[in-house]
Amino acid sequence: MLTIYKLSLTQMLRPKRLLILLFIASVPVALSVVAAIFPPDTEDLVSFRDDFLMGPIVISAVLPIITVVLATASLGHEIEDQTMTYLFLKPVSRWGIILPKFLATITVAGVVVIGSGVLTTVIVPEGSVTTSAAAAVGLAVGVLAYTSIFTWAGLMTSHALALGLVYVFVWEAAIVGFLQGVRWLSIRHYTEATIHGFDDIQFAGDAATLSLPQALSAAGIVVVLFVALTIRRLTRMDVA
Repeated sequence: MLTIYKLSLTQMLRPKRLLILLFIASVPVALSVVAAIFPPDTEDLVSFRDDFLMGPIVISAVLPIITVVLATASLGHEIEDQTMTYLFLKPVSRWGIILPKFLATITVAGVVVIGSGVLTTVIVPEGSVTTSAAAAVGLAVGVLAYTSIFTWAGLMTSHALALGLVYVFVWEAAIVGFLQGVRWLSIRHYTEATIHGFDDIQFAGDAATLSLPQALSAAGIVVVLFVALTIRRLTRMDVA
């Protein structure tokens, strides 16, 4: 499994892809630097951080885009490149293939996404250690949930990346934003509610619709369900 993990890291850290992901992650950090140098014309810098930097950019764009790109490719590229057969020939169980792939995605996406969120909260005026720690935990929850769903999606269809972006920008950004009753099905809101649960100053409005235990429980169910579906799918696949 360690060999598969290292191989997966190498695949995900290809220079061109990594540069693109780092550029996406650097956008909110750069904006926070601008905000620190030229404070916005508002007395409520917490709202500026949450409503402009963290919510719309880090949580709604950086987190899902980076995680979906990496997760859909982790097993999807093995199928497209017809290298999955070689993994099947190894004396490794199906979960022994999925686990290192899953961990590799979490490692790369987690470092990039959490790094982006933490730096944003540290640099922006009125940031604090509590704020940064809460952001790190919440973003980690988001990375886990997105990774589990779109690792499975990468096995189900060659169009997983396109479907992932539709989910992010149509379901998460549009539909869930207007229909509060379906926030139980929104990873974005699991993330915001987790951050709010650890630091109740952040996302004090919308995120309060889910409590911390509810958000963590819902995210846990998503992770367990889709990891199980991924193992089931891989077990039944014929890649010969």
